[in-house]
Amino acid sequence: MEPSKSFYADFPVLETIEIKEISDIHEAIKKMVQSYVVRNDPLEFSYRLLLPRGEELTTQSKRIGMTARAEFLLSLRIKKLKPNLREIRYVHDVGHYGWLLVDPTVYARFCAARS
Repeated sequence: MEPSKSFYADFPVLETIEIKEISDIHEAIKKMVQSYVVRNDPLEFSYRLLLPRGEELTTQSKRIGMTARAEFLLSLRIKKLKPNLREIRYVHDVGHYGWLLVDPTVYARFCAARS
């Protein structure tokens, strides 16, 4: 039996980035920060990170998530930007945890459209 699809699996994002290892974080964060900086409308910022999921991968996923979050926030602060984001962590599918970084207005529109 397949698990049910997460409510957030269909969340509209600018890009979905799969991070399999710690070494993948830098490029993903660089891309996200660049997007955050150059967005004409910061109220449209939304990214999904897919982290590995499995019995022996939970600790690695937590480490990847914490490292990605810290690097993203530090990168924004270095550029003197104040992040206004909502973080949503969920089970995306059998092989991935999902992590959404979205502007709160994007989240509100999504929830309003779904109800």
